[in-house]
Formats: sequence, structure tokens, C-alpha cells
Amino acid sequence: MELKDFLNEFGDSLRSKVKTQPLYHPKQTDDWDDRAREKLQTLLRQPFPSQMNAILPVAKGFYREDKKSAIMVGEMGVGKTICAIAVAALSPRRDHRTLIMSPGHLVEKWLREIRETVPGAAVVNLNKPGLQELFALKGKKPEGQEFFVMGKERAKNHFAFRPAVAEQRQVPRCPECHGIIDESKVNYRTRKAKCPACAAPLWQADNARFRRYSKAEYIKRFLPKGTFDLVIADELHEFKSGSTAQGQALACLAASAQRTLGLTGTLMGGYATGLFYLFWRLFPSLIKDKTAYGAEKTFASQYGVLETIQKISLSDNACSIGGQKNRETVHEKPGASPLILSDFLLEHSVFLRLADISSKLPPYAEEVVGVAMLPEQAEAYDELAKELGDAARQALAQGSQVLLGALVNSLLAYPDGCRRGEEVYHPRTGQLVAEAPMIDAALLPKEEKLLELVQEEVSQGRKCLICLEHTGTRDLIPVLVERLEQVGLSPLVLRANNPPPAAREQHIRKLSGLHDVLITNPNLIKTGLDLIEFPTLIFFQTGYSVYTLRQASRRSWRIGQDKPVKVYYLAYSGTMQETALALMANKMETALAVEGDLTDKGLLALADSGNSMLLEMARSLVDGRQFSLEDAWQAFQAEAVQADALLGGEPEATVQTTTQTTTITQGDRQATVSVTRVVRGRVYPTRKKGVGIGVVGKHKLIFQAGSILFNGKPVGQYDRSGQGWINGKPIRLEKAADGYLLVELRPAAA
Repeated sequence: MELKDFLNEFGDSLRSKVKTQPLYHPKQTDDWDDRAREKLQTLLRQPFPSQMNAILPVAKGFYREDKKSAIMVGEMGVGKTICAIAVAALSPRRDHRTLIMSPGHLVEKWLREIRETVPGAAVVNLNKPGLQELFALKGKKPEGQEFFVMGKERAKNHFAFRPAVAEQRQVPRCPECHGIIDESKVNYRTRKAKCPACAAPLWQADNARFRRYSKAEYIKRFLPKGTFDLVIADELHEFKSGSTAQGQALACLAASAQRTLGLTGTLMGGYATGLFYLFWRLFPSLIKDKTAYGAEKTFASQYGVLETIQKISLSDNACSIGGQKNRETVHEKPGASPLILSDFLLEHSVFLRLADISSKLPPYAEEVVGVAMLPEQAEAYDELAKELGDAARQALAQGSQVLLGALVNSLLAYPDGCRRGEEVYHPRTGQLVAEAPMIDAALLPKEEKLLELVQEEVSQGRKCLICLEHTGTRDLIPVLVERLEQVGLSPLVLRANNPPPAAREQHIRKLSGLHDVLITNPNLIKTGLDLIEFPTLIFFQTGYSVYTLRQASRRSWRIGQDKPVKVYYLAYSGTMQETALALMANKMETALAVEGDLTDKGLLALADSGNSMLLEMARSLVDGRQFSLEDAWQAFQAEAVQADALLGGEPEATVQTTTQTTTITQGDRQATVSVTRVVRGRVYPTRKKGVGIGVVGKHKLIFQAGSILFNGKPVGQYDRSGQGWINGKPIRLEKAADGYLLVELRPAAA
């Protein structure tokens, strides 16, 4: 029995056994909740009721239960900004300070929303050079509600350093104790080393280079602890790494503030270790007893999935115990243990989805479009894959993985850039490893498919957003712009520094009315931008990052969108592009499992995925492993639908009910039949002939060839007249403006 079936059957019994008492329940409020709601009435903008259900438990945990950290996981577009501002406004202190650290291009948005929400708030922009504003906080108490906002780059950027040793007759000595420094034991030239004798630092600030000081470091070292009552870390997942400067910036701020709130739309990218350093920075008291700092593999063994590969080689003529050699490698696979929820997240997190905020959101549909290559293109690709695979296998036999990166990048890039040809050189020796010829094609198949999709969508009055990864050395934007202009379309291009990040949203809004298509790299739009003008998104290419893909794909499906949102993922069939998409779908399943859905596949083990996207794609070629793109993507979409539902807490569907009465007369006999029509949802046709997607509340059904499927399993049937049944209940499909109404037919009450 699958987990979802088990939960459906035994959910009531399981809930009766759960002993945890939620800190906040929307239907069981207390005096604290009532006072908090009254206080929020003073805000200039009022949160939605569903947003209130995320604000109050976080604030209650902070200000009544004295919790030090919390995480708010909200789908892109749910209004995490106003939720966080409201949490800060509920502070029991009349005078308090809040510090927000966000991506640099979102600083102005934070400043604007604070002014529009909190009456009389003092708002300070820290996202500029210098420390003057922080100097002014020394010994000064807050006056009223004060908000300070800075970009994560300003928070992390520090001065450069240079060696501080004193050289006497070319012999390095410590500047303090003047002892001789042995360079064979102390690397003082490239590292911040200390004197072995007196522990004095052997480095100093380099005043000939960057004259700056990390603002996060300054706050931790020079301002009194608790200067800021609350630190809000926007886009929390960007601080997940252990040794990066921005990760250390979050550690500094969390250690110096009284409370820390993390905001993210994508808490997890598929691997358990993606949460490891976030937990150390936010919940050190919880994790320190479970694993040591830096012990990522230990954490993965407890809360994730590890794959151990043991290679045994026998010596020639071995006939003793010592005649064999073992080599063992351990890799992390995507997956998450339920213990992550119980040990860390359940008591310190709230999860908010778009469907919770607005029941009037339009349908959201994703479709993977496989495209066949030209015969000569496929032949060249297969030959390149064979040459690279052989070379990679030889390198792996010698214990080297140095060719894997070149293998994956070349096989991902060549089908789209085959006009240039491809040459792969060994990254260390510079020797030519493999090459592929230039393909002289006026229009490649994926470009043709892209034009077909864009022309059809634009003809329906729908603007399109095209995302692609190759915008640098393998830049494909000029090619796509030329192809689009040839068919009469007007594309707008968004580059990394044109316009500057802070001006992107305004730039797009100003020019979007003049263009049919926006072309950009998904990394430029993954955070903070509302692109509801572009209801159709087409990923011409995808990268490795689950975070980027999930964030960018939801730029249009937001509050205020009134058109159905369609997302297309294009990939050449039978290539590394298809493998990459299948692996991305697998990893997004795990991320959804942690964020709201407990399924056997998400929690135990996902497909055959391995240590990293790059390594896994390389292994798929070297080992001849196959991934089903269609199966993987359907599994992810099913997971996304189920993640919207609560265990036994599904609200009643909003239905439209009418009663139709028919009188039948035959001779002198007459009968009256009354049927109640209950509109349960809608069915939308897809590009695939004879296939429709039914939307019933938060659930999706597939209508195909007379069968009705839910989560891949048949639940009903229908005929050509639209009559049928679902789970034994009669239904009828009735033509509507944008598709069909899904109507349940019930006998009318007497």
C-alpha cells in the first residue's frame, strides 16, 4: 500500500494518536491571538486571512514562547514580505529595531513595502558604502519602530588582506614576538595564519585594495548583542553553504540578534545537507547534540540518503586474506528523512501556499516537450557522446573525475549550439579529447518548436517569457532574437547588468507593452519579480539548480494573475538535456516532501539520483543508465498537487448548484425527473489532441481517450457526448468559454 493510500484510509486514526499541541490554531484562538489581531488592525495594509494564519504562529513563538528562530516557507507570490513586516510590528516592545537582509535588487522593494505598511516607521537604507548608519547605533536606543534594510552583498563584502610578517634578511618573523616563521608549516602568504609561538595574526588589512568592512561582521563585533530585536533573512536558501561569505554573514547576524526569521520559497533543493548549515545558524541548540559542525556526511546519514559504492579488486594469484583491495566511496543521494520534520521543522516553521492565499488563482499547468533532433544532428551527438563516454570511463578507471564536468556541459550545450561545432579539451593536459562537427541548419528543431509555441500563444493575446542558460560564452540570445524577429515578433532582452538589478522590475513594466516576448537567464528573475504580464513561460534550457527552476517557473502565477499560466520545458529527446530534466523532477519531489507532502518516494529514496546533478548526468552516460523524463515529471506534478492538501483538512469545494426538472409524457402517463447540477470544476484542453486537464479545487484529473485518471490511476470514464462517471458518481462535461464545465449530476431532493 502506498503512503498516500495509507493516509487516506487511516488518517483519522493517526490524527487521534498525535500528541503534539499546535502553538496556534485558527479555530481555537486565545487572548494573545485576539490582542495580536487588534494590533494588526493598525497597519496601513491588512494581511489576508490566510497570511494571518502564518503571521500569528511565528509572532506567538517569538514573543510569547521566546523562540529564537523560525522559518516561513511560502510559495513564490504569497506575500512573505508583508507577513514578515507584520511579525516585526507585533513586537511587544513599543521601541524596537528590525534588520532585513535581502538580495540587493530587492532592497528598494522592502523599503517601499515597509513605508506602505507600518505607520510612522523609521526606515533606513543600509545598502550603500560606509558604516556611518551603524556607527550611529552605538549606545543609542530605538525610538519607535525602526527598520534597517541591506543587501546581502553589502552584508558580506569585507576588506582584502596581505601578510603582516616582518622579513629580516629574507627570513620571515612574527611582528609581535619576532620568532622565525617556518613556511613549510605555516602558509601565511595565502591564508589568515597565526604565529605558532604567540598566536599573533600574521595578516593585516590591505589598504591598497578594497577599503570596506563587512556590515554583518561589524554588527556582531562592535554593536551590543540585541541591538536588533529581529533579523529577517530574505531568500534564506541562498545562505545554505558552509564556507561562503554570505553564509557567514547570516551566522553573524543570527548570533547578534535576539530573534531570526528566515523567508524562502524553496527551503530544500533535494539534498538533506542543503539544510545542514541553515540549521546550525538558526537552531544551534537543536543540532549540536545530533552532529558536529562541519560533519555533513554524518547529518546526511541520519536525515538524508547516502549511497555507498564498494569496489573490490583481487590481486593476481591471490590465495590469502590479504589478496584483495577494497575501495569505498560514499555519495549523497536526494532524499529526506521524516526526522527532519520532527526534529527541526515542525515546531519552528510555517508553510504557506498560493492556493491558501487566493482561491481565485487561475489554473497552473506544466508540460515537458520532447523534440527530436535532425538526423545529422543526432548522428553527431551520438558520436560525441561515445567519444566522451569512452574518455570518461578511462579516466574513472584511473580514479579521476576531471572529465565529468566537460562531458556534461558539452553534451548539454552541443544540440542547441551545434552550428558552432564542439571541441572538448582535457582541463589539465589541454589535449583534445573529443570533437563534433558544425551542423549547417537554418532552423534547428527546438527553435522551430519554440517559434510554434510562441506564435500560438501570442495569437491568443498571451505574452511569453523565454528562459535559457546559455547567455555568456555560448550565448544563444542573438540567435533566438533573430528567429523571433523573422516571424514578426518583438522580443525584449534582459541581460545581467542591463538594466542594473534594482531597476529590472521597473524596466520590464515600462517596456513590456511594446514587446511580445521577454528573453532572459532564469537566474536574473528567480527572486522578487512579479511578471504577471507573461502568463506563458518557456524554458528553452534548464540548468542544474532546483532552487532557480522552482523560483523562476512561478514568476507569473501570482496574486493578480487572471489568465491560466502555462509552463513549457523544451528538451531534445534521448540527450543529456532530457536526463537533466528527469533528475530535476526527482529532486523537486524531495523538496515538496519536506515542504508539505509525506510520500514514500519523497521520503525514502528518489529514483536513481546520486551525489550531484553534474555527477549524476555524467554517470548516466558512463554507466548507460536511463531516466524516464515523462515518468519523472508526472511524478513531480502529482507530488505538487498533493502538497497543497492537508491531512484530513481539505476544505469543502466551492460549487455552483442548479436544479433542472424534466417532464416526460407518453400517452396518458407522465413522469417528472429533477436533477441537481453541481459544478465541481473545469476541464481545459491541452496541446495534445484528445487530452484535457480537469481542475477540481486543488486537485487535477487527466481526461484522455475516454478514461479519467487521478495520480495515474483510473477513477472514471466518459463518452463522446460528455456523459460519464467519477468514483461511481454520474458526471457531464458541458461546453464553456475556455474549455468545459465538470458537472456532477445528483437526484434532486424531494
